[in-house]
Amino acid sequence: MKDKKDDQRQNAKSAKWRLIGLGIFSAILLATNIWTLTVYAPSRQSGTSDANNQFPLLNPARKFIKQEDLIVNFQPLRDELNQKYEADPNISIYFEYLPTGASIAISKDAEFYPASLLKVPVAMAVAKKIEKGEWKWTNELVLMSADKDEKFGTLYKEPSDSTHTIEDLVRRSLSDSDNTAHFILVRNLETEEINDVYEHMGIKDFLDTEGKLSAKRYSVIFRSLYNSSYLSENDSQKLLLYLSQSPYNEFIESALPENIIFSHKIGISDSEKVFIDSGIVYAKNRPYILTVMTKNEAEQKAKGIMKDISERVYNYTESYAE
Repeated sequence: MKDKKDDQRQNAKSAKWRLIGLGIFSAILLATNIWTLTVYAPSRQSGTSDANNQFPLLNPARKFIKQEDLIVNFQPLRDELNQKYEADPNISIYFEYLPTGASIAISKDAEFYPASLLKVPVAMAVAKKIEKGEWKWTNELVLMSADKDEKFGTLYKEPSDSTHTIEDLVRRSLSDSDNTAHFILVRNLETEEINDVYEHMGIKDFLDTEGKLSAKRYSVIFRSLYNSSYLSENDSQKLLLYLSQSPYNEFIESALPENIIFSHKIGISDSEKVFIDSGIVYAKNRPYILTVMTKNEAEQKAKGIMKDISERVYNYTESYAE
């Protein structure tokens, strides 16, 4: 009888230790699963191993943006712009709300000759060449008589064979839309260096379509500068600063308050009857890209169209509230 009781006690003791062992194993398994979900999975998906991140599946940028500025509902604005401009093939509009990526494209397939808007990718090619150590901002390039163009800017007034720093040429090209400065830069760049910018933007093939672009496709250039995806932060900031100093404020900027920064580039072609304005409107906490392209319109009418579109977009983004 005693032996039977001893066996029962031994079996109970063994069962107890099995339960304890099972509990320890379950705890280890649970901890492993939690670690996998909170550490390993996010690192595989987003390149981070931040174990303190409670919301690994959410946009990390939300931490820096107030919830009321995370606007996604632009349907009323889309309806408004469609009603007035969708039927006109001579007008192309692209709007992108940078905090959320929500966008509106009107006549998204209509293509226009970009004119001076191509000065931006050329400036980006210059900055990339400097980042590679092949040039310096303080290096000087020679102004040749063949570079001179009187249409935009004043550099053409300088004597031939005069030298100018690369930084000054880029500033003039972007801020003043100076054609002469632009031509000096293009002459000193390799075609492959400019094409590399187009390749990064996914617009290299536009050269095969008579050199024309839609408002939506061109806007990716400003998105790249805003995100510093092609150039360093310093150089992206530099180019956007120069673009914000443009004196041409009669198009999109004409509807913006004076205290709003607008980094943009205009494009005008008399032969193509094209008027374009594209850039980033730095509305407080609600920045957005706006590109408007028009053709076959008189200059004053083009200005009126851009002012109207700009005013509608700005008023909507500023007044929107949940």
